[in-house]
Amino acid sequence: MRTIVGGINIEGYSSAVHFERFTELFSIRGAVVPLDEALALICHFADEDVEPQEVIADLDQLASTMSATSALELMAELFGPSGFTGNSFEYDDPNNSLMHQVITRRLGIPITLCALAIEVGRRIDIDIVGIGMPGHFLCRTASQPDLKFFDPFHSPRPLSAEQCKMLYVNLTQIDNWSAEFLEPSSSRLMVIRVLSNLKSIYRRRSDVANLRWVMRLRSVIPEIAAAESVEFAQLMRRSN
Repeated sequence: MRTIVGGINIEGYSSAVHFERFTELFSIRGAVVPLDEALALICHFADEDVEPQEVIADLDQLASTMSATSALELMAELFGPSGFTGNSFEYDDPNNSLMHQVITRRLGIPITLCALAIEVGRRIDIDIVGIGMPGHFLCRTASQPDLKFFDPFHSPRPLSAEQCKMLYVNLTQIDNWSAEFLEPSSSRLMVIRVLSNLKSIYRRRSDVANLRWVMRLRSVIPEIAAAESVEFAQLMRRSN
C-alpha cells in the first residue's frame, strides 16, 4: 500500500507511521531526540522488514548481558576480544551505519559503535556521551572528575585528551587542533551525522533508491532541510 505523508510517497502503512514518528522527533530545531529510537527508525527505512521496536529490544537484550559497573568495564566487555569492533576492511559498507546490522554482525564505524556504548550504558546506569571529533567519532565518560575518552573502533582502552589530539592529527594530517573538537555531541547531531554518512555512501555508489529514503529523512530535519531542498527535489524528480 502506498501512503502520502507530507507530499512524499511512503510504501506501506508501517513505514508511513514510522516516517511520521521520525518527523515528530525532529520537528523542533535543536530538540533532544532519543538516540536509540531515531537510529532504529533509520534501520526500518533501510530494510522495511526491520521494526524499530525490534532494534530497541536487541539493545535491551545486549544490555541485560553486561556485568560492567563502570565505563572502563563496559568498554572492555563490549569491545574486547570477541566483542564488537571497527569494520576497517569495508568501512564504506552502509551496514556499518545501521544499528540492527551492527548488533548482528558485531561490526561498525566509530559513530555507531559509540552509539552502541551510549545506549547500552544508559540501560545499566553508565553515562557515556558522544564526541563529534571531526573525521573520527569518539565517546567519553559523562563525569568531568573522571574524564576518559574512548575510540571503540580501534580499542576498548581509554584515551587522554592529548592522545585524542594525536589521533586526529594522524588521521587528518591537518594541524588545526582545537579543544572544541572534544566537546560532547548531542544525540540529534549524532543522528544527522549517521544520515550524512549514508548519504555520502549511497551517492558514491549511485544508489538512488537508498539515497531517496535518506534524503526523505533529512528533509524533515529543520537544521539541514532548507540547505538540501533543491537537491531533494531534483532527486525526487529523477526518481518519478
